[in-house]
Amino acid sequence: MIIINLAAMFRMALKKVVPKSTVMQVANYQHNVKSHALLNIDGLCDQYCMVPRVPPQKVTILGAASDIGRIVSLFLKQQKVVKLLALWDEVPERGLLGVATDLAHIDTSTAVAAYQGRMYLKKALHDSDVVVICGGCHVMPPCCNNPDRDLFFKNMRFVRTATIACAHFCPQAVIAVQTPPVDCNFALCKYTLELAKVYDKRRVLGVNSINAMRANQLICTATGNDPATSSTPVVCGSGRCTRVPVFSSAKASNYPQAQVECLTQLVREADDIICKVKSNNEQGHLSIGFSTARCVLNIMKGLFEKSALIDSALVEQADPGRCLRYEDMRDPSYHGKGRHCRICHTHTQRIRNETS
Repeated sequence: MIIINLAAMFRMALKKVVPKSTVMQVANYQHNVKSHALLNIDGLCDQYCMVPRVPPQKVTILGAASDIGRIVSLFLKQQKVVKLLALWDEVPERGLLGVATDLAHIDTSTAVAAYQGRMYLKKALHDSDVVVICGGCHVMPPCCNNPDRDLFFKNMRFVRTATIACAHFCPQAVIAVQTPPVDCNFALCKYTLELAKVYDKRRVLGVNSINAMRANQLICTATGNDPATSSTPVVCGSGRCTRVPVFSSAKASNYPQAQVECLTQLVREADDIICKVKSNNEQGHLSIGFSTARCVLNIMKGLFEKSALIDSALVEQADPGRCLRYEDMRDPSYHGKGRHCRICHTHTQRIRNETS
């Protein structure tokens, strides 16, 4: 019994004499230099000498399970310039995971990732190059009276939530707003980014290329020209009463001056015509989805392939007085390549006297 007590006392004495081992943080360098000064320099370099961002060529679609979001996803899945296609939606009933699984079966090089719910919104937006906001309500046709206001109140919460998330998780991305009414939600996105102090007018645009596409198809049908070789811009807003198609800018030799009013009326009432024909009070999802995907594709090509591409969209005008006089018009031009992200500028085109 005495021997056991002596052994216990000996162990207690050893614990008091032998100090505990401590782990020291050591700098990790190629030349195996272990110094606390170099460790502090390494930390300062990580803080102030940021590594340049390498764009992953990623496009994130917010509201991808909606009718228009599915069509946009289908067209972008076929483009080689898009390396990663991230799909996000907050409505479980739309079946986003099924849409992503269906798209993943298409044998193209574009990878597909799906994120369901707001808890995964950060992962969906992380390191995105282009963000497309195309969710929300698309039931009522856009116009410039009470239904347009009601539609804005229904979609403003979704657009504001998506914009705040973009400001926090991917401030370097280009934001393309397609949720109707586009002109109102574009302004909402702009002022939300200004409050977050990350607004750059070269990175925010409203996708209204559907109106330019319809105008180009109408003028080419009337003149018999190929729509691929022609471009018909639509200036002013995206509402029914604010669309002004500039048919004189189209490359048409036999321009029907007598049919300008009729063609303009068809462009302005295109949504109502589709709603009446479809008999379900819905928009033309196929044409809107195609025009949105083509606009996003032009942005990606302007970033990573070609030096400049011209498309129709809503952008902030530096000199609104020039546009109010209708002396010229401005279309967004996407510039930049690789890691250079200056992409949204304005391209000035002269309007003929007969249209102005």
